[in-house]
Amino acid sequence: MKALSIYAGPVALRHLRQEGLKPADVGIVPGAAGGPKGLVLGPLDRFLFGDWLPRGGHTVHLVGASIGAWRMA
Repeated sequence: MKALSIYAGPVALRHLRQEGLKPADVGIVPGAAGGPKGLVLGPLDRFLFGDWLPRGGHTVHLVGASIGAWRMA
């Protein structure tokens, strides 16, 4: 079993296979509505926003609905 499934178009998939995913590749982070599942994403959010994304050195736009918006606040 894989820990992560990636769905991407051919250009994005080629980039991911050749370069991996770097903070500089991320320009927007969507936070979906979804009740309790949004709350269990706290540890991932702390890593992404506290450690990984700031390494990119650029603006990252945040959008969210419901609990996703609260996560981005």
